[in-house]
Amino acid sequence: MAEPLRKRKAGGELYRRRGEVEALIDRLGHLPRDELIERMCIASPTHPDFLPSECLLHFVRKSKRDNSSRQFELMYKALIARVERAATVSGAVHFVEGKRAITARAAKIIEAVVFAFEVKLTQDRNGYCDGLDYFEINFASAMKLLRSTARTKIDTEEDRERPLSYNDEEAISAEVEAAAGSFDPFNPRKIDDPVYRSALGVAINELPAEEREVVVLMLKGYPIDSKEPNATTIRSVLGCSEKTVRNRRDRALAKLRRALEDLE
Repeated sequence: MAEPLRKRKAGGELYRRRGEVEALIDRLGHLPRDELIERMCIASPTHPDFLPSECLLHFVRKSKRDNSSRQFELMYKALIARVERAATVSGAVHFVEGKRAITARAAKIIEAVVFAFEVKLTQDRNGYCDGLDYFEINFASAMKLLRSTARTKIDTEEDRERPLSYNDEEAISAEVEAAAGSFDPFNPRKIDDPVYRSALGVAINELPAEEREVVVLMLKGYPIDSKEPNATTIRSVLGCSEKTVRNRRDRALAKLRRALEDLE
């Protein structure tokens, strides 16, 4: 029987793998190691012996007790290949003269995701990283969070490298306006999802200070402006014009939408 996970939910309850994953881990544990590795290396999800990524991760984590570096290397490569596929942003892969190619931005995201995952895996092999426990519960969902976090950081770094060319009192570009659209990052149907909520927190923290202030005040329920003279508004708190607040809001929403598009 697989060892229980150690990470606990907010209420104190231990994380638990899905029943079918737990049962499959028990069955696979009886296979000869070479046969298990052979199945772990199957890449096609349509193959009858394809294993869920949660199982691959479990056996890679368990292998720290083994002494065969060759076997670990094979399992590790199979797992990282899954991580790289999960880190690949939709639409990033294209073909040039019949050869597979990937955008530079997508390559950066994959590199960042793999690095973040490898850090967790190294910590686990040196002791125990409960941050990997959620990956054994829902690998795809956990990878979405890693990918969203990586994309937010990369986009923020790229934004910092661009010269500030906008004026808060000028009309925002049609591109930003379209990206912001009717996007609501605090949609109650999404905000209850812990993965979405965590990714949203990371994306908000990466916003420029003046845009982050507007978003935080929106989250607290303050209106941009009000006809009531004594009402507390975002405009009055920040001491700027309504147009400035709306421009900062729209730029922030465009960035949040871009950061969270995989989770919509």
